[in-house]
Amino acid sequence: MNTALPDPSSTFLANLPSLLPKLEALYKDVHAHPELSMQENRTADLAAKHLRDNGYEVTTGVGKTGVVGLLRNGEGPMVMLRADMDALPVREASGVDYASTVMATDAAGNAVPVAHACGHDIHVAWLMGVTSLFSQRRKVHGP
Repeated sequence: MNTALPDPSSTFLANLPSLLPKLEALYKDVHAHPELSMQENRTADLAAKHLRDNGYEVTTGVGKTGVVGLLRNGEGPMVMLRADMDALPVREASGVDYASTVMATDAAGNAVPVAHACGHDIHVAWLMGVTSLFSQRRKVHGP
């Protein structure tokens, strides 16, 4: 008789393959539409919508453009995750078909090219993936 418990990480990640197409599309969208620090309104809206759609209580406007999602799952330990959303005032030269061509106005009033040369686009995508997985695995509690 096998009394070993299943590997919690494998059960947690069981639905990941089905999420990958949407996460890739989200990554490419955020990459193509970067926003400077304190201007991440579009990205914050995407994150807030995703969290709400997955059952999170959402607070927006935290520190101006921040988003906080709370997924209640009964008593016990709490997990907190964080991701950056802002991009840099640099011109993208990657050559990918979803490369940024965005221009924005920086805090000094200068028109600057904007790109996710820092990886914050993937921060948003992985966080949305993890929040989806948490939502799918949460326990259902009565009133």
